[in-house]
Amino acid sequence: MKRIFCILFLSVCLTAGAQQSDSQLAFNYYQNKEYVKAAELFLQLYERTKSAQYLDYHVISLINAKEYEKAEEVLKKYLKTDGKNRDFLINLGFIYDQQGNRKKADDYFEDAFKTLANNRNDIVVLANKFRNIREYGWAIRTYRKGRELLKNPSEFIIEMGDNYLMDRDFDNMFRLYAEGLESNPGLLNNVTSMLGYSRSYDVNGNADNVIRNGLQKIFEREAYPPVFDELGIWYALQTKGYDEAFRHALRLNRLQPDKIYTYQNIAQEAFRAKEYETAIRSWQQLLNQEKDNPYYLTARREILRSQYALERSRPGEPARFTALAGESEAFLAWNGYTPVNIEILLMLSDLYAYELNLPDSANRVLEKGIAIRNLDAPRQNLLKSKRADLLAYMDRTWEAVILYTQIEKANPNNDTGYEAKLKKAFLAYYAGDLEWARAQFDALKGSTTKLTANDAIRMSHFINMHYDGEEEDPALQELARTEFLVYRGKTAEAMPKLDSLTGLSDRPEISDYAVLIKANLLQSLFRPEEAEALFEKLRTNSTETFIQAEALFRLAGLEAERGNLPQSLRHYRELVSEYPGSVYSVEAGKRYRELEKEIP
Repeated sequence: MKRIFCILFLSVCLTAGAQQSDSQLAFNYYQNKEYVKAAELFLQLYERTKSAQYLDYHVISLINAKEYEKAEEVLKKYLKTDGKNRDFLINLGFIYDQQGNRKKADDYFEDAFKTLANNRNDIVVLANKFRNIREYGWAIRTYRKGRELLKNPSEFIIEMGDNYLMDRDFDNMFRLYAEGLESNPGLLNNVTSMLGYSRSYDVNGNADNVIRNGLQKIFEREAYPPVFDELGIWYALQTKGYDEAFRHALRLNRLQPDKIYTYQNIAQEAFRAKEYETAIRSWQQLLNQEKDNPYYLTARREILRSQYALERSRPGEPARFTALAGESEAFLAWNGYTPVNIEILLMLSDLYAYELNLPDSANRVLEKGIAIRNLDAPRQNLLKSKRADLLAYMDRTWEAVILYTQIEKANPNNDTGYEAKLKKAFLAYYAGDLEWARAQFDALKGSTTKLTANDAIRMSHFINMHYDGEEEDPALQELARTEFLVYRGKTAEAMPKLDSLTGLSDRPEISDYAVLIKANLLQSLFRPEEAEALFEKLRTNSTETFIQAEALFRLAGLEAERGNLPQSLRHYRELVSEYPGSVYSVEAGKRYRELEKEIP
């Protein structure tokens, strides 16, 4: 008996192994588009196992091979032995549909539909079979019949909405999703996921129109469930309507105070979109709550960052910066100089140094930051680098060089070290040591950091093109010293020197570069019209390719800021096509793709 059992066991194992091997081979054939071979093997596997999956793939393989008649013959053969097999019926209907015989296809689909049982699982299985072959109307009809059989008219709401979505019937899609939310608010994540898919699935914008109009009708009602305010927040954020999202959050939280997290979501999205005033209002709502709410500390920190970003986005007023510095000092005094507050610390030092002209106060803040215990290396390096920047700004260049050198040696062959080396090279350039600066810029052209590499390439090219290294170049050195004045915020001193340099008719390359520096300075001073005129002049008249490219890049940015997206797109497209080797071409391509999505 033992021997017989072993033989039988071995036989079963060999059969199972062969079946698994044949199955893998069949799917390999299918993936490699060898459909005839795949069909033959799938049929053998079906006859051996009676698994409907293999018959499905057999038929699909024949259809892909355009062997419609053979597929029809196979299915009719099996229907003779099992006339109510819905897999056979649906596959045969699918074949007739592929051949353009819609009436015959519907006849077989009808036969499959008649097999529907009074069982939820059976209803879902049949509907999914129709959906898998893109027969969304039949899937919806199956769900409707299922409602009758189960005597539950609210069943399958979301499933039917999904099928309407795939059938591009967005009106019925939204109607059903709204019904589903009204009866079960817990479906919100599912609904927003599918609505998001509908917006990306529909390239004509019809889904967006339906969602917007459907929501508007709901909000016009005298009363509606709070979940629709959550849906309104989601949709407003998708369409960059940050003020609208905030209004929905106010109504939502009056009815459901446990939804205060929505303010944080809105604030973060608005900040990323540079809608700082909405971000501030949203953070303020979190500060208005009880102080033990889990978002209070984050709100206090982030409202300061949002206020700073807002002030820097418009012509600054010392009084506002002074008030913000006081609020930041109060926050650090209350919550401490800790690793999690590094961003506020850095912001405060920038406020003191670059907005209020109090560099000693900025230095004090940075020194306290560097002294924080258990500060990790990246943040320690960041603070030291910011302090070196400040020392350079204060014209304490030797101390700045020492600090940059320390950072560079502590970070050999990584981005932090490369950035410190780049800043040292700029200080050498500002000081007129063009030969040493050129060598450093040349060495940094292969940096792994794109911004560092781009700056190094730009400066290396400029110096190499206009400095022979054999004798001093007073004009080039004067340009470098003037650029250092701009770096240090000495605008009143820099402007007349730039005007003088722009008049060098015998050195057009120096003149054009001075115009470029002046244009960038004017833009930073919120004088966009003057800056634009200079960028336009450089774009059309400069003989320096890299200056033309940068001028075009800046023009594109100015057009985007004023909302003229078509013109901005034209500039970015021109930059990519006409200046493919420019350090700005990759970024221009990226911004082009982003802006393209915003144009209806």
